[in-house]
Amino acid sequence: MPEAYIQLDWRGYPESPVTPGTGRLEFNTFEVRRMRAGATGQWRGMRFEFTLDPQDIDGTLVKDAYVEFRPGSYEIRFGQFKPSGSRDYGTSARQADFLERAALGGSLSTQRDLGVSLHGDVGQYFDYDVGVFAGDNNGASSRSGVTGAGRLEWEPRRDLVLAMYGSEGRLRAVETDPENGLEGRLSSGYRFFENVYVQGQRTRVGGDIEWSPGPFQFTVETLRVRDERREQGVDLDNLSPLVGVATNFTTRWRFARRRDLVVRYEYLGFDDAGPKTDMASVRPRAADVRARAAQAVTFGGSWGVTNWLRLMGNAGVEWFSDPRTAPEAGVNRGYWTLGTRLQLELPGILGLRVR
Repeated sequence: MPEAYIQLDWRGYPESPVTPGTGRLEFNTFEVRRMRAGATGQWRGMRFEFTLDPQDIDGTLVKDAYVEFRPGSYEIRFGQFKPSGSRDYGTSARQADFLERAALGGSLSTQRDLGVSLHGDVGQYFDYDVGVFAGDNNGASSRSGVTGAGRLEWEPRRDLVLAMYGSEGRLRAVETDPENGLEGRLSSGYRFFENVYVQGQRTRVGGDIEWSPGPFQFTVETLRVRDERREQGVDLDNLSPLVGVATNFTTRWRFARRRDLVVRYEYLGFDDAGPKTDMASVRPRAADVRARAAQAVTFGGSWGVTNWLRLMGNAGVEWFSDPRTAPEAGVNRGYWTLGTRLQLELPGILGLRVR
């Protein structure tokens, strides 16, 4: 069945002097945020999905392109798709509670890549998903090499899910290429931490809890990423690994059919694992990386007017640990971001069922 949706976004940055739609502030004041089209179906016991998006900010035209089949009590999937890992990133952008993912899902988690995965159940309460991928973010300069990823979920009761996940990949820095580390952006799209050169192992360890009592849903997730910096010193000496840590907590209240109110707290911080010195720097091969962190609180609401039309609104405020990295350098205050979205879906707009 053919499927498609388009997201039209309007945003405002009342306190920020940074020009929207640039590398430092990713999103423009008006843009077509996503324009996805594809098809899903089944053939001879195999399920397939193919999705394109010429508008998405990561520059990768093909989003999902995979085939899935069930030879027994487990499923095998191969192609390009989301690796098992973060709950925040694993949630479809079509169904997300906010205009943008939290910093954890947008900046630190594994993202779509080519690979193969195995998914199944262990007994009544456990669910596993493991895979091997060509990298951890196809098309990105920060992409690692071959990456293994896995996620284990425990559902002791119908309204509670606890999970842990992780990934391991190999990094290689090239002098003539752009920096290949992870960069730090909060959900506004503002970049407060520039990536550095990394080489060696990239290790992710994370976990999340989702509790859904009645009309409420509470979700908490945390993720730690450790990138080695082997041979990245002035004399090709090993530097202390770079560590990124992110946490987010979300509360959702579904007060009526297809009507939600939500609030989210998010934190994202970077530092190296070495001792503190008086030589902390933002250089891409600094021995002592200057610690930087940011946090945000976002309020939002959404209304599914029909099965093909959804309206969303967000208002969020961000703070930065180092005022030098704030949108207005040296000014330590909260920076607001306002946004609205109009989302149209096919085949719902034609009166057909949307899965």
